[in-house]
Amino acid sequence: MTKNANTILMLRYSINRYQRMGNGAMCQVLKSKLQKLLAQQAELA
Repeated sequence: MTKNANTILMLRYSINRYQRMGNGAMCQVLKSKLQKLLAQQAELA
């Protein structure tokens, strides 16, 4: 797996964890980071 793939998995895990804890603000920050990373990865493909 590449570094980006590991980062994407980590972000998805963290987003789910913060959603379960009810921390919406942190969840939104992580979702934003995930979207930027996915967009960057799509450009490279």
